Amino acid sequence: MAKFEFQKSAKKKPRPISETKISKPKETYNPASVTSEVEHDLKEEKPKKRRGRPKTGRKNYTTVRLMQSTVTKINALENALGIKTQDETVDQALDRVINSLTSDEKRAYELWLEMFEKKEK
Repeated sequence: MAKFEFQKSAKKKPRPISETKISKPKETYNPASVTSEVEHDLKEEKPKKRRGRPKTGRKNYTTVRLMQSTVTKINALENALGIKTQDETVDQALDRVINSLTSDEKRAYELWLEMFEKKEK
């Protein structure tokens, strides 16, 4: 195997380096134009695109099984009182029952309510 030998005479001459020209940006930062663009965007207010199912808020729903006769009573109350939803009808009815409780019954109700709320968390 041949031995690699270093030859000084075979050195390459360095290439000349050309002068680097300083580049200038096409646009510079102008605060006046930026604020006018922002104001223009705020005036336009583009509609946001929504994807998927619309959110109805932070409400938490669950299913309650009721007999058909009870559902009929709820619907009748809803129409008679001019309430918008069954949920509001039941809520109003429960509020009226809670307001008519005796002090002992109300105390027991509050304890049970507190226990169920802690259980949910």
